[in-house]
Formats: sequence, C-alpha cells, structure tokens
Amino acid sequence: MSSRGTGLTLSLGILVAIVGYILWQLAIGFNTKVDDISTILINSSTNGTNFSIALIFIAVGLTVHAAGLMSTRGTAAGTAESIGIYCIMTAILIWVVSTGLGFALIEMGGKFVAAAAGAAQAAGAAQAAGAAGDAAAAAAAGALAVAAQTDARSIAVAAGFTQAANVAANTIGSLLAGIGWISIGIAYRGSDAKGALSFIPLGWLALIAGLILVIANLVINQVASIELASKISSISFLLIVLWSVSRGLALIKAKAKK
Repeated sequence: MSSRGTGLTLSLGILVAIVGYILWQLAIGFNTKVDDISTILINSSTNGTNFSIALIFIAVGLTVHAAGLMSTRGTAAGTAESIGIYCIMTAILIWVVSTGLGFALIEMGGKFVAAAAGAAQAAGAAQAAGAAGDAAAAAAAGALAVAAQTDARSIAVAAGFTQAANVAANTIGSLLAGIGWISIGIAYRGSDAKGALSFIPLGWLALIAGLILVIANLVINQVASIELASKISSISFLLIVLWSVSRGLALIKAKAKK
C-alpha cells in the first residue's frame, strides 16, 4: 500500500469507527447499564435503524483502520511493533465479530417489545372482561397474557446471554488492544516517526492509550463497575483516534512532498 493509502485508511477508518461508536452510545443510551436487559431491548427496537448504522460504521471503520495499521508495519524496528500490531488486529477481529451480537439484540428487541405489548393488551382485556362479568372471555384473555409474558421472559433470558457474550468479547478485545498499543508505544519511543502534530510524541501517546485500556478493563472493571471502565476506556479511544489521525496525516503529507 502507498504512503498516501496507508495514511488515508489509518485515519479515515478510525474516524468512521468512532462516529459509529458515538451513534451506538446514543442509540443504546449513555446511562444504560450493561445488565439492564429490558432497557437494552427496548432501545434496540426503538432505535433499530440508528443501531444498525452504528454497527456497520464500527465494523467497516475498524476493518479499514486495520488495513492502514498493518501497512505501517516496519516503521519501528523490533519485536514490540509486530506484537502490538497483531494484538490490535486480534482485538479488531473480536470487535467486528461481536457486532453480529448487536444485530441479534436488534432482532430480539423487536420481538420483546411486541411480546410485552401483547401481554399488556391481553391483561387489560382480561381485566375488562372480568369487570363485565364475562368469566370465559376473562380466562381466555388471561391465558393469552400469560403466554405473551412467558415469550417476553424467554426473549429477555436469551438477550441476557447474548449481552453477556457481547460484554465479555468487548472486554477481551479492549485488553488485547491495550497490550497492543502499549507495545506500539514502546516500539515508537525508539523510532523517529512523527505525526502531523510533531510536538506530540507518538510513542508516549500510544503508551498512555494502552495503559488506560488495560487498567480500565483489568482493574476498574473488577473493583468498580463495567460502566465506569467503559467510560474511562473512551478516553483511550480518543487518544487512539488522535494517534491514528496524526500519523495518517503525516504519511499523506510525506507522499505529497515526494
């Protein structure tokens, strides 16, 4: 890949992915807890289109970014760079695959909302029939309400397993990405490679981003909460965006000068 192509994929890919991440947060709800399955399902159904667009942006953006990052291999001599790139590639693979779980939640969300609405409607009909003295109609409506409630609970249980797998995948992916960026930071500290913002050292920027990811997902995740770890990880993602855009623009400019 040319220097310009590397710079474009490295920077544009991560920008598309971060836009997708923001859209996903807006769709799912910033204050929604990871174990609040009912809210996740309702928001997934209500904001299904935005949710789908966000997941597509994340998958496509990360894949394009991965191509650019792989093309930078050889910038810093040594084993650390190779370890870092491969760890990040594995993390991106996990994240891209886990978007499939997000699409599954969208489908489950639509069915859950329909089942919950059916249960509420049937329960209301049963109550009205009982008040009118129609015991047969009340019993029939009550049976429909129980069946719909059972369906809703079954969907919620399945969604709970799906969400648990999603959280686990994202945690493992974040840990691998953290290790990867730490390795790249170590490698780039011994390199003369610079970004468009030459006053920001790429080595230290990658190192800090990686450390934040590892601490957030290995320590804060355990001693505090997954939600807090996710918010702290967002700081690392912004630093990674800064690193990628800065390095990408530098590569594009280097090609333009030639």
